[in-house]
Amino acid sequence: MTRFDRDGLVFGLRQLVATLGAGGERSGISIVGGAALALRYFDRESTVDIDAHLIGDHERVLAAGREIAEANGWPADWLNDQASGFIPNYGRRTAEWESIYDDGRVVIQVASADALLAMKLRANRPGRDDTDIAKLMVICDIRSIDAAADLYEDHYPAEALAERAVRMVARILEVGLPPLPSTPPKPAIA
Repeated sequence: MTRFDRDGLVFGLRQLVATLGAGGERSGISIVGGAALALRYFDRESTVDIDAHLIGDHERVLAAGREIAEANGWPADWLNDQASGFIPNYGRRTAEWESIYDDGRVVIQVASADALLAMKLRANRPGRDDTDIAKLMVICDIRSIDAAADLYEDHYPAEALAERAVRMVARILEVGLPPLPSTPPKPAIA
């Protein structure tokens, strides 16, 4: 299975920028999940893909991703939009985006830490999301179950924080929040 550390993500994004930049219309990706965390917020274990909302012609962006995958021997879905339906876009708080690359033709963005925390709380996969949630809680200054539930419900107003997520947050608080993670430098995509 192909796994991408931060350097591998940057390598793939450079190729994506070059491929999309050769086209005429503005396009790009808005990244969520583990790739967004590694690129912008903290050092973490590798990820198997880049989950993203696609900007511009979706098929063109996905085709560029498949072309890059084939050239590098990566899975065709190393870049995908499968998580885009989970991006919080309808609550009191919606996902905000930070551009980590924008040359006027191609834009690469990452989701805000609070949106990523809300998404991780929604997924609440034991053994997979615990460390990310703990670090995001520190970044977002979330220090109680109530504060985590409020953040979640601000992003997903029709839902309550799942009991499994409540237990996960309680366990994190019981063990103790980690120190504030060091922010990595802005990725050199150009």
